[in-house]
This record gives sequence, structure tokens and C-alpha cells, in this order.
Amino acid sequence: MKKKLCAILSLSILCFIGCSSVENLTFEELMEEVNAKHQEVEAMDVDISDYIGDLVDDEQRNQYYLKQTQEKYDPEKMLTQQEAIEDVTYLFDAFHDCYGPYEYFGGTKVFDVAEEKIKEELQKQESIKSEDFEEILLQQLRFVKDGHFKINMKFPNPTKVPFFFRETAFQKTEGGYQTIDGKQVKSIEGYENLDEIMKRSLSKEGELVYYPVLLKDCDFWDAFETPQTCDETLIVHYTNGESEELEAEPYQIYTEMDIEHPEKNKVVRAWEDGEIPVFQFNMFDEKHRDSILTGAKKLREAPISILDLRSNTGGNGGIPGEWMERYTQKSVSGHKTVIDTKEGIKIEDSDTEEPWVEHDKMLIILVGKYSASASEWLLDLAYNVENVLIVGENTSGAIIGMTSKISLPNSACQVDIGSGKVSLFPEDKGYMEEFRGVYPDIWVPAGEAEDLILQFLEHYEVTES
Repeated sequence: MKKKLCAILSLSILCFIGCSSVENLTFEELMEEVNAKHQEVEAMDVDISDYIGDLVDDEQRNQYYLKQTQEKYDPEKMLTQQEAIEDVTYLFDAFHDCYGPYEYFGGTKVFDVAEEKIKEELQKQESIKSEDFEEILLQQLRFVKDGHFKINMKFPNPTKVPFFFRETAFQKTEGGYQTIDGKQVKSIEGYENLDEIMKRSLSKEGELVYYPVLLKDCDFWDAFETPQTCDETLIVHYTNGESEELEAEPYQIYTEMDIEHPEKNKVVRAWEDGEIPVFQFNMFDEKHRDSILTGAKKLREAPISILDLRSNTGGNGGIPGEWMERYTQKSVSGHKTVIDTKEGIKIEDSDTEEPWVEHDKMLIILVGKYSASASEWLLDLAYNVENVLIVGENTSGAIIGMTSKISLPNSACQVDIGSGKVSLFPEDKGYMEEFRGVYPDIWVPAGEAEDLILQFLEHYEVTES
């Protein structure tokens, strides 16, 4: 690293126990590797004409927002065939006039086919219950892979949640992976490339190790409400002839957000965890902009600091850039390109000659499956800042669209359809992807992330000095 962390950190050169072929990273070497990985991500070269269809003026678009009914959605309400078809027409007109990623997901060729299929299904019945109508919409709109798009708070697509297999810890060697006591892994049934499932993690003592992690499709709200189980075990075969079956831990989405009382989530909190400042806010809320930006200044003053975004669902998309600039005291660009597809203009372009920002302080960002939207935009910026370490789980994956609500006139279905903008990110494997999110640098269950990273700093004797 050009800005040596050792100038601000007291480091102990600690290594794993084992043979010389084991990955013996010091803390400084780990950060050099992370910085190099982050620098590899490059902004897309975007031809905006690929994403622009029919241009629509604001007055035409706004009619869908101005004509909202105040009727509350009732899943038991019966709709006539005509009422249901009218709602379908209304929805797909709104897609055409209002939805930023419309061309990204195929334009009229794709949306018109979906509309026709829905109407054909409705024509088979004289009436339909609202909840059944909702289900038809969700089934036929699975091609809209947008983490912001919902119908009555239901997503058409599953999210990808991480299942951790932590019964046995592994180390990375020149010849592959081995257990702590030196048993060399020959194979894992069903997985030819072990690097795809072996994720750098932390033991309960804070030591760098590897654990298998599998991403599985799951309904977001199911994973939020109750622990989920993995439908797969892993059979590990060792070179000494032994085999071992590993089971995943149950998974549940971690958050401190209060879904029923969102007003309670807008309070910004800052505290010290030992000598390391920790800053947490759960929304990029305009009302708390000053407090949020003050937190960036507070963290900037410390050699090591922690930003907790594990419960941050997003919010005002302008604040992440301000936060990173306040933290680094430099202009920071990310990798996204934002296009207003209904006006036919590019409104944000991350193309810059020198995107990498050198920084001699260390920022640890905690993330989880609940980290979404504007919090993922901040991560995108953080990828271009030196000495940032992302710890936790893959994030929500709600980045391509935005949130604006319409209400279908007859069923009162509440639809999060987004604005006229689309946000495009590099699609390189290992970076951002809708519903899968952003990968962390160190994989640990979100609920344990803060405790484990403090153990990690203690184990490697990384201290402020």
C-alpha cells in the first residue's frame, strides 16, 4: 500500500499455525490484497441508447401518481374480470411511462407479452379475488429482477441468503485447502472449484480462516421472520481417505430496524466500542443529514473506525457521496452510471481518470442482507477508497431501480414501480448483482460481525496508536 497502515497501526506479525505452504497473511498483507481486489473493479462503458425507449414528459408520467386511490388493499376483495383487466392495463401503461429499467428488461417486446399472458389468464374467469390477482401478477413479472420492485410488499423473485458451514475451519494452502490440524481437502462433492464456496472468514477467536458458504434462493420475508434451513449438506473428502459431512447453520436476516414503527429507525447513534469509534444509522434520511455527515467527520479523526450499515435500508441517494467525501476529504466516484430513460439523458457517470482515492486511515464497514439501496451505493464508493474492509454478509441487491409507489385503481394493489431512472453497475462476477448484492471481503454472519471484527483486531494486535 502506498499509505502504509503501519504508520498509524501497531501490528503484530501473526501467522497461522501449520506448514510453510499455509496462507500466512499479516494484517497489512490482508489489506494489500483487499485493496488490489477493490481496484480491479472498473466502471462500465455504457451506450445509453440501449436503455432509452419512448420518451415521456413529466405530466404524462405524473398522472399515475396523482390518480392514486386512497382505498386500502383488501386481499379478500372480489374483482370483476373487467376490473382486473383495467388494473393490468393501468400497471403496464405505468411501466411504459414511468419505469426506468423498462428497456433494460426487454422493453415492449417483453412487457407486452407478459401483459397479454396476464389478460389471457384473467379472461378464463368471471371474477377473481384480489390476492389471487396479485399472485398472477407476481408470477408473470418474474423477469423484472429489481430489488425495489414489489407488489403489496411482495417480491416476484427470491433473494439469495448465505448459509454458513462453520463446523470445521479451513486454511488456504498452495495446494488447496486444509483443516487446522493439517488434513488436506481432496474434494467437496458437487463443487469442482473450491474457491467458489470457500470464503475468507473469522474464527470465534478472531483468526482468519475459511468456511464454506452457500448462497441459496429464499423468500426475503420468510428469512426475515423465521430461521431458514439449508437444503444441502457438504461431503468433504480428504487426501488421507477420510470424509466429513458438514451441515449449515440456520439463517435469519439480521436487522435492528423496527418494521412496524419506522419512525424509530431514524435516530442516528454513535458510540465507542473500546477505543474504536462505531457509527450506525439505519436510513439515509434527509432529516438527519447533518448528524449523518457529522458521523463521517468523527470517524475520519480515528486511525481505525467502524461504520455499521447492517440495518440500513437506504434512503436519499445523494447522501452516500457526501458521506464519503466528508470522510476522505476528497472527491470520491463510484462505478455506477445513472440514466433517466424517460428523458433520454445520462445524469451521473462514474467515468474518471483517477478514481482510486488514497487514504491512510482504516474504515471497517459492517453489512448484512438488510443493507440495501443507498447503503449499497455507499459501498460502491468505498470500493474506490484505500483501506476499506467490508465485513459481514452479501447485501440485499437493490441497486438497479428506485422506489416510487402507485396504487392500482380497482384492486388497490400497492406497487413499488420506481422512477424513470436506471442505475447500471459493473456486472463482473463477484461485484454487484440484483437480489444477491455486494460480496463482503470477510464473510461472517451479520449478527456476529461487530464482535468478530473486534476479536480480529485484538487477535492481530491491530491497535490505535
